[in-house]
Amino acid sequence: MGRFAIDLPEDFKLEIQSQKLCYAEVSDFKWKEKDRDKERNALWAQKIEKIKKLTPPKIRKQIIIEEKVLKGIGHEARAIAYYGNQYAPNCTYWTILADYGTVGMWLTLDGEDDGLSIKNFTNILKHYQYGFNDLTEDSFCLNYGRIELPYLEQESTYARFAGPMEMKLEIDMSETHEVEKVGILESLAAALATNFAPGIDVEKIRGHKRTVAGLKGEELVTRITADMGPKLYFGWKYNGKEDSGEHPEIRISIQQAPDGNLDEKIKIWDAALDSFRPAYKR
Repeated sequence: MGRFAIDLPEDFKLEIQSQKLCYAEVSDFKWKEKDRDKERNALWAQKIEKIKKLTPPKIRKQIIIEEKVLKGIGHEARAIAYYGNQYAPNCTYWTILADYGTVGMWLTLDGEDDGLSIKNFTNILKHYQYGFNDLTEDSFCLNYGRIELPYLEQESTYARFAGPMEMKLEIDMSETHEVEKVGILESLAAALATNFAPGIDVEKIRGHKRTVAGLKGEELVTRITADMGPKLYFGWKYNGKEDSGEHPEIRISIQQAPDGNLDEKIKIWDAALDSFRPAYKR
C-alpha cells in the first residue's frame, strides 16, 4: 500500500483500496476475461457512457473535450478529456485506461493546465511495473504492481480489510503540510474532560506511545459503551513530517468491533502493527 506494507492473516479480505499519486487517482486490476481486447473495449465504452451523463458547466456546450490514444505506454492506453465539474468551467479532467498485459490501470487527474496535466499523467503511466520483486526506495505500491517515482507531492493511500470476529482494519496514510501537535491520547483526555458525549462510557484498556515501523506514534485501545452496547476500538497514529513520502501521517484502526474475545483481538492487532513496515527496506 503506497510506500508501506503490512502482513495480515488470510481471513482478512481486502474490501477497498485507493491511492493518489502526484494529484492523480490510480488503481490497477487484473483482467477478468481471456479476450483482453473485448474486455478493454467494454470497460472503455462503459466509462464513456458514464462521463456523458455528467452535467457540463453552463458555459460549455458539451462534456467531452477530446479522446486520444497515448503512444509508448503499455500495450495500449486510451485517454479522454472532459469537464468533470459543472461548477468549475475551466477544470479539465483526464481519465486514462492503460493496458500493461497482465494488468490494466485506471488513472484520473484534474487541473486547469492541460500541458502540465498531460506531462504529469504520462510520467506516472510510463513508470508502472507489474509485481513487487526488486522494490526500490521510489516504489509506490498499488494492488498488483507499483509506480517507480520518488515522492513529489499529494500522495495518499487508504485500505480497509474485513477480518474475523467482525473486525474491520483500516489504514489511512497521506502527506501532511502541517504536522498535528496533538496525539490520540491527548485528544481522548480532552474529550473525556469536557464530557463530550453524555451517556457514553469510555474505558481505556491500553494507551501509550508505541513505535511502529520505526515511527514514534501513539496507541489507544478502548471499550466504548453506548445505547447499542459495548464496542472495542483499536487505534495507532503517527503524526508524520511535513511534505514527506517516507513519513506521512498514518492512522491504523479497528473501529466499532463487537465486544468480546479481547485477548484474541489484541493478539491480531499487535501482530498487524508489528508487521507494518516500509515496502522498501531502507
